Amino acid sequence: MSSTPHTPAAAPPASTGQAVYASFTLGEEEFAVDVRHVQEAVNLPDKVVPMPLAPDFVRGVFNLRGSIVPMLDMRRLMGLDGDAGPQDPKVVIVQHQGVRLGLLFDDTRRVMRPRGDERTLFSYQDSSVHHVVAGVLKIRGDLVRVLDLARLVAIENVPRVGHAAGGAEASRAQRTRKRCITFRVGNLLLAFGIHGVHEIVQARGVERSPVQDELCAGVMHIRDDVVPVVRFRDLLQIPAADAGDSEAGGDGDSGQADEQRIVVLKAGAMHVGLLVDSVEAIVTYAEEDVMHVPVLTRHRAGMFVGCLDLEERGHVFLLDSQGVLDHGEIARISGQHSSLFASRDRQARSSDRQAGARQTYLWFDSKQAFGLPMHDVREIIDCGQGLIPVPGAPDFVRGMYNLRGRLVTVVDVRRFYQMGEPPPDEVLEPKVVVLEQGDTLLGLQVDRVRSIVHIDARGKYPVPTLMRNALTARTRHHVAEVLETTDESQQPAHVLTLDAARIFETIGELESDMADA
Repeated sequence: MSSTPHTPAAAPPASTGQAVYASFTLGEEEFAVDVRHVQEAVNLPDKVVPMPLAPDFVRGVFNLRGSIVPMLDMRRLMGLDGDAGPQDPKVVIVQHQGVRLGLLFDDTRRVMRPRGDERTLFSYQDSSVHHVVAGVLKIRGDLVRVLDLARLVAIENVPRVGHAAGGAEASRAQRTRKRCITFRVGNLLLAFGIHGVHEIVQARGVERSPVQDELCAGVMHIRDDVVPVVRFRDLLQIPAADAGDSEAGGDGDSGQADEQRIVVLKAGAMHVGLLVDSVEAIVTYAEEDVMHVPVLTRHRAGMFVGCLDLEERGHVFLLDSQGVLDHGEIARISGQHSSLFASRDRQARSSDRQAGARQTYLWFDSKQAFGLPMHDVREIIDCGQGLIPVPGAPDFVRGMYNLRGRLVTVVDVRRFYQMGEPPPDEVLEPKVVVLEQGDTLLGLQVDRVRSIVHIDARGKYPVPTLMRNALTARTRHHVAEVLETTDESQQPAHVLTLDAARIFETIGELESDMADA
């Protein structure tokens, strides 16, 4: 590594305590860190999660005993040629000025206690553009470069650790449970708090936008709204190869295009859609489950709430919907569209006031289109092969599922409502919608989860007599009303809403009958 020293500073005066350094290697180069700031050295973690919007020398973040730590690739940071490294590199955990980082080196080397005449501190221009070398140690003819941690943690875009809530605030947070919607963008798993999401729709019918912006995929007409659609992949700077090359409504892989969704957020008087690769699940979490995520620059920091470890499903970055909307690019796009479609927005808002407040529903299919108010839905899971059989249970009980230490009774909706088995050629995307009442969890296995929709008073009405008579007795007992909405092709669709309390009541009565038998 070439380097050009500048005017040397005077050697530091001798102190009563001798400075101690730990050194680490990158190829033939040796670097030292004051041991007061070194917490430990660990092996390269099995799982390193890429960090959105991070520079190339940030490998990602990893979970170190319940704490999220960003990892910096020191080869890239120092501008060394090539990415080749040893088979067993080391991650050195350092902490300085409240910032914890993992520094990826080839290996550990030695501990040194240099004499005063072996330390030379000067303004040092290294080959990296970040200039994080503060000086050198000359130890028995070897030149060991000393890293300046103050400069290292001050590099633009280096993640910084947030501060945890303390005392009574943390205690109160532990009693709060929340829900989020997880979705994929490339290889990243992200989430929004459920109350921050206005709607989720299939990525079809995206039209060309009059606003020419590289992040804008077009506009969608969702009822009375003209919604600009932002390519979230591009905003997060995820390479196209990771997320696929197909765009909404394009000629890419049809399977992937079918999975794409538009997550609609409300931005003041406007709505903004974020194009994502797929929507995964609804997850319930507690505040204490949120690990404080390292954030990036100040204007991006508002995007991140924290990180959740979903175990086998991986880590998910929890985003703040308002923080995303405050991002300059989205604010610019929404502002441009707002000025273009202001009159239509005013008309839609006036119509909304006349119609009353909207309610949010989860729309799913099990032969019939069903809906549940979102406040009744705890989360959505894919239990796969994890079901535990229940001997002697009715045929509609698929089994029990261990959901993070709590047992969920999983009920097959088709069998429960006596709607028959699906035909062999029907393609299913089974999910389990988890409901909660007191300490009891109940899972409804459905054919597929369709969407999250918002319905006002005009879109709800009692079940017509002819429709009610065509339902099975149990279905009639559980159906509350009919929702009128549109499907992905903007065709009218009718969704039967279920009463969760009645479902729990029926299951409880059946369990009592089984116990008495």
